[in-house]
Amino acid sequence: MLLDHLNTPGPSHLNYTCAWFLLKNIQIKKIEMAEAVVSIVVGRLTDLLTEEAQFLHGLRDEIQQAVNELMRMKTFLRDADSRIDEEKIRVLLGEVRELAYDAEHVVETFLLKAYSASERNRTRQAIKYSKKIEEIEMKMSRIFDCFVEYRVKSTSESSEPSDSSYGASGTLKRFYSYATREPEIFVGFQEDVDRLVGHLVNESEDAYRLISICGMGGLGKTTLAEKIYHHSTIKTYFGGLAWVSISQKWQRKQVLQRILIGLVPERRNEILNFDKDKLVENMLQIQQSKNCLIVLDDIWSIDAWDSLKEAFPAGKSRSRLMLTSRNVDVAEHANPNGFIHRPVLLSPDQSWELLGLRALPKGGDCLDITRDVKRMEELGRELVKNCGGLPLAIVTLGGILVTKPSLIEWEKVYNDSLLSLKSGEAGLGKKYQSQLLYVLNWSYNDLPPQLKLCFLYLGKYSEDESIDAETLYQLWIAEGMVLSSDKREGETMMQVAESYLGELVHRSMVQVKFNNEKSFINFKSCSLHDLMRDLSISQAEAEEFFKVIDLREKKDFHLSPLADFKPSNTRQLVVHFDDGYRGKRSHPYFSKKFNQQKYRSVSLFNELGTRSLPPALGSRIANFRRLRVLSLEVAADMYICCSPSGINLGKVLGTLVYLRYLKVSDVRLSIFPSIQKLRLLETLIFDKQFDIYFPPWLSMNILSMLGRLRHLYLPSQGVHSTSKKSKLRFNGLSQLETLANFDTVWCEVKDLVALIRLQKLKVIAICDDMEEMMENLAALALSSSSCLQYLELFISTHNQTLDNSKDMLRKLLWNYNFNLQKLEIAGKLPELALLLEQQPQQLLHTHMDVSVIRITRLTLWDSCLKEDPMPVLEKISTLRELHLNGFTFMGEEMVCSATGFPKLTDLLLEFLPNFVKWRVEKGSMPFLSQLTIFGCSKMEELPDGLMSLSSLQTLALLSMPLDFCDKVRKVNGEQGPEFYKVAHIPSLILRSKGPSSALI
Repeated sequence: MLLDHLNTPGPSHLNYTCAWFLLKNIQIKKIEMAEAVVSIVVGRLTDLLTEEAQFLHGLRDEIQQAVNELMRMKTFLRDADSRIDEEKIRVLLGEVRELAYDAEHVVETFLLKAYSASERNRTRQAIKYSKKIEEIEMKMSRIFDCFVEYRVKSTSESSEPSDSSYGASGTLKRFYSYATREPEIFVGFQEDVDRLVGHLVNESEDAYRLISICGMGGLGKTTLAEKIYHHSTIKTYFGGLAWVSISQKWQRKQVLQRILIGLVPERRNEILNFDKDKLVENMLQIQQSKNCLIVLDDIWSIDAWDSLKEAFPAGKSRSRLMLTSRNVDVAEHANPNGFIHRPVLLSPDQSWELLGLRALPKGGDCLDITRDVKRMEELGRELVKNCGGLPLAIVTLGGILVTKPSLIEWEKVYNDSLLSLKSGEAGLGKKYQSQLLYVLNWSYNDLPPQLKLCFLYLGKYSEDESIDAETLYQLWIAEGMVLSSDKREGETMMQVAESYLGELVHRSMVQVKFNNEKSFINFKSCSLHDLMRDLSISQAEAEEFFKVIDLREKKDFHLSPLADFKPSNTRQLVVHFDDGYRGKRSHPYFSKKFNQQKYRSVSLFNELGTRSLPPALGSRIANFRRLRVLSLEVAADMYICCSPSGINLGKVLGTLVYLRYLKVSDVRLSIFPSIQKLRLLETLIFDKQFDIYFPPWLSMNILSMLGRLRHLYLPSQGVHSTSKKSKLRFNGLSQLETLANFDTVWCEVKDLVALIRLQKLKVIAICDDMEEMMENLAALALSSSSCLQYLELFISTHNQTLDNSKDMLRKLLWNYNFNLQKLEIAGKLPELALLLEQQPQQLLHTHMDVSVIRITRLTLWDSCLKEDPMPVLEKISTLRELHLNGFTFMGEEMVCSATGFPKLTDLLLEFLPNFVKWRVEKGSMPFLSQLTIFGCSKMEELPDGLMSLSSLQTLALLSMPLDFCDKVRKVNGEQGPEFYKVAHIPSLILRSKGPSSALI
């Protein structure tokens, strides 16, 4: 009875359940995010008054008055929001939001005109825009009259206790700390893990080829599958592992590609060019040649399985499949004789254990004198009953309670819960799925306004998508969702944005991955559980936060007649398209008649293979005059500067003067002249560009007008200047925090020293420019006001020896202030011992047990080293990745000592022409997980020391002699003479030279 949902048709039923619950049980209304919008506008205008005081001088008093009125208006909005069920209040909140946006637009428009106006014309403009601000203030006055008429109270008049989410002066109170990561919590399923692992490695005749984990959403299916997938027994037993999420929207070819890449990652580029038949053929071959475990996570439908099943062996096989699904019919259809595991709901004691671990600090330490852990447990045990034993609901409830540090606040949450139950919104008598959605919605309602916006924004991304954290922060900032009032002393807006994500993580609403190396950001990427994503999307739709238009759909429902189109208040568009959509009819959301200059964000995503924007879409971009964000995610071979659809992106960009964020892919440099008009731009990203030239007529000072630019990503290759004396200038970019792909060939090195706020820098340098580059880089990094936290350096010597630059390079490595973390050198090197030797005078004030070298990744090309590099390189204690590429070492023998490479995880040895013998002592490379040996044709044997590398997960021997590979093969039960050295490695990939190449 508890798992009735499993026997339902699947997605359509679940979506209906979600919709029914949200609309009927919780009765969500269309809530205008007035408080968040007003907060954002107040923050933006306050920043502009400070940062642009010179240009806004003529309107300063008027703008400050408008800000004061908006701040006063904000005090009424909480009470108004609590009465959102009243139609007149909903209309009023909508007017507040529009009025705030209008105030911001008036100030920004005046600012843009003031940039280029003379003093006399600026005075005339100030008079004109002063009247516009007065009109807005008159509208504000009428709204205040309505507040009085509707008996809406100001929070300054309320006796309600303050929200624990806010600290002093109304700023966001932070609960997440980077000092300690969120602990991993796993309750109630350990016996299930052990049992299912046993089934998967069972080699008897009655072993299950397919194991399914089925249950309702939020039951912990994926968490259980992940525990099994990463189990040490699984990693040791299976030679190939692949995990792929299927979800509701899937494409057969992409799923097969992801599986195959997981099994043989070194063949990624080759696999991406396979057709469907070739993908199936290779998958069958690999599963026959080695035992594999393939996980199909979150597979919704029988159709999805039927489209994939031919890629898996039909008969007996040592390879295994594991799938998770909400629909038990999928598992029974895939294999009626397979093993189906149904996780049970957590018991009351297990539920409290999980809640306590999540909601209370480790050890139950008191946070204040009002904290009573025993009473909190009593309340927690009652509250957790609302979760019905569902792990996701319990963890989410814990995410609410962990931000309530006092007993008083726990009691308030408990009383609110009782009121909800009495009003029939959700609770013990409802179905488990409804209870889960009730708790999820509760967690959303508990968020401060700015975090609500950030959570809703995540719903833009595709199901199971890994969202790059650095890009996400920049988008949040550009959209105006990160408040400057939340900045602490010395913080940047990027750090504030990261604190927002940290708060969502702390509340168990977002999942994250961390950066391995010390960087200027801690999170690498984030993602949403599919039910959290459903919540984000449903709330975004209810509040008209963004609109998703999918032009990939075959049906033309999105091209309904304009007469049937109802314009909305949404300001953000997300458009998906592919080569299949070539229609010329304009979608109503793109037409100037209906957008009414409201759109502030447009993100365009395509599928691989698309060469140009759809005409109906591209021709309308220029209409979106108030855009703050424009992201063109296009294919690798697409030149949209002047595409077949007739769009001249250069001219279009010149009209989008309010842009804060611009990302373009594969766009020729003809757009550059337009860039200088975007005076408010904060993030500029050029991605995957080729064959770009600086024409002689193009000013090299085109970036100097972008004084607000904070993040600049230049193209990494294919950029050429017509004159070495004419280089791209960076003067005027004093706010820059990120600068990627700064190439000394066409970028002016002397401008580096002025970039005093730079935190992250990636430099591409040639040997000839090393002295000038080092001089200016040192002036930047060693300055007392330096903010540099991350340096990545690529050096090309152009077949010269780096003798003249070795002292400079040594300083880079040994001086703590440079923060050099990734280094790549292409060309001849002097002796490494000279290059990396310790300089005592630089370590005079350094503790001897702490290395000042921070480098985590080192890549060498064509170094032509005669001496074994390992005795020197293994002493770099921070090194995690080491790639010795073609002709780096010209000797015959290398030795890795017992204490060497204490943190190395990835090692590549490629095309070392004379390399014969390698000795690895026990204790060396204790954390090595990936080892690749490529094209070392004279190598005689693998070192015995590989047997002591217990952490090694993958060994790839590529383009190696056939007899070398035969020594470590295991074919039809027969082992090669050196197989014992690699028997413990889970994934062994052998590809010998010639037609006899094989995969193990």
